[in-house]
Amino acid sequence: MANKAAHIANSSTFLLVIIAIAIVVNVFFYVAPPMRVDLTEDKLYTLSDGSRKLVTNLDQEILIKLFISENLQAPDHNLEQRLDDLLQEYAIYSDGKLRYEIIHPKDSDEPSPDAPAEGEQAEEDATDLAEEGPRGFGIQKIPVGQRSKDEVALRMIYKGMAILHGDKQEVIKELRSTDNFEYEISKRIKILVTAEEARNTVGFVAGFGGPVDSEQFIQSINNAFSQIYGELLSAEAVNLSETKTIPENIDALVFLNPQQPVDDQAKYAIDQFIMQGKGVAWLQTTMSPDPRMPMLPTRQPVLTGLAPLFESYGLKLNQDLVLDRTNSIVALTFTDRGLVPVSNPTMPLFTDINDQSVIARDIPTLCFPLASTLTVASTAMENKDLEVIELVKTAKTAVRRDDLSTLSYEQIQKESDSEEKGPFVVAAALQGALTSHWADKEPPTPPAEGATHLKASAAAARVVVVGNGDFMFPNQQTGYGNQYSSLGAMFLLNMVDWLVQDEDLITIRSKGLPRVVKNVSPDEYVTYQVGNIVGVPVLFAFIGIGFWFYRRQRRANLTV
Repeated sequence: MANKAAHIANSSTFLLVIIAIAIVVNVFFYVAPPMRVDLTEDKLYTLSDGSRKLVTNLDQEILIKLFISENLQAPDHNLEQRLDDLLQEYAIYSDGKLRYEIIHPKDSDEPSPDAPAEGEQAEEDATDLAEEGPRGFGIQKIPVGQRSKDEVALRMIYKGMAILHGDKQEVIKELRSTDNFEYEISKRIKILVTAEEARNTVGFVAGFGGPVDSEQFIQSINNAFSQIYGELLSAEAVNLSETKTIPENIDALVFLNPQQPVDDQAKYAIDQFIMQGKGVAWLQTTMSPDPRMPMLPTRQPVLTGLAPLFESYGLKLNQDLVLDRTNSIVALTFTDRGLVPVSNPTMPLFTDINDQSVIARDIPTLCFPLASTLTVASTAMENKDLEVIELVKTAKTAVRRDDLSTLSYEQIQKESDSEEKGPFVVAAALQGALTSHWADKEPPTPPAEGATHLKASAAAARVVVVGNGDFMFPNQQTGYGNQYSSLGAMFLLNMVDWLVQDEDLITIRSKGLPRVVKNVSPDEYVTYQVGNIVGVPVLFAFIGIGFWFYRRQRRANLTV
């Protein structure tokens, strides 16, 4: 009896302790400030470093007005809560320089929920409401379907935002539940606080064939830049085949798949641009279809003459082809059975991506159709004043071959003795002190009036070379769809931001990127399958045995 009474006393004491702990924990969380834990992979609900830096350095107060109707249904049912949580973080990190208001406009067009005034006063009240309300900022009602127990109706609602900074303002007219809210808000704050003269312009080199020579290219790029950057970044075509100088307003240059030889005068202009401490990217597919027979798998090399220039800085683009017969995407390919979807070795998947670099951070997978390899010079690797960044590498299963004459599926599927095994670098960047290609020789053209011949970079220059120039363009005919081209476009945008040395928005923009399912090897597949079939039952068996031993020991103690 004594043992039984002691057991009851111990159990009661244990229960009272648990209850006391629960009470203390509940009281603590009741009086403590609200805390949130973000368990998402991309930290979707945590303010990025770029946003924190942006609001920490505000020199003038910012007011954000969120106009959102009440009692919204899915998918907008938690829209207000998400935005409230996010804006609260902005306000905390701004140290009081950013305030926000949540306003619930009435669905009705009445000027006020109270009884309307009469005569001139009513007209004055309506005018004040229009100026301070959503319509005063150009935010209009959005029609959405509304379901109730009795009917399905169309409801006109508000869900917009105005961001005010002094006498300037930015407006988001419609907030969608699928939007990257942090990026949209931070982008508009950055637009408001950035002076016009501090905004960047990227030049795309024209005059040597390729997509940039198209009349619609710069317009389409600027349309995309406007949606992504607002007024922070614009694009211009720089025709170096005509003018051998680069305009002063250009902050970075991009060579995108030129198809014709670049003359020495244009190369010298690029070299001196880099020596000024600015950024240049060269994105090149080293082969193209035979224009006489574009539908056949035959290919011919693209000879631009740029390779020696970039090799002198430390990055050599090789005239070769990367094949990966294990890790590649399924694409429409000409075979002896006709045009059929097969795993195409010329479209390798790259998962060895340097996430320590802001250019490739948070990009899980890339695919470069018809990629070529890069060789990083040993002199660049040994240069203490130069940072070499290997951005993207192939898998170990990849091979490279020098024969570019044919892309016949039957030919590329056959292993060749001349093939070299990977991994290989297919995209790399340099940052730091660079030496001019013309440091020890006479330049092809005398410097412009008032300019000097620069033999070394005056500041930390930036150079990117990628062994492909098509990764941002979807091609549904070959199977290179939007899933991969959107990741490629993000890679290009990050690259441009890095070249102009404005990296605040990179980490914010990458949130919510599409995730590509990783290819699983046969051995891994068997391991996962056995784990699912055998591992789970064995785990529960061990748990059951553990409980059985515990209860047996407990009964033995009670008996004693």
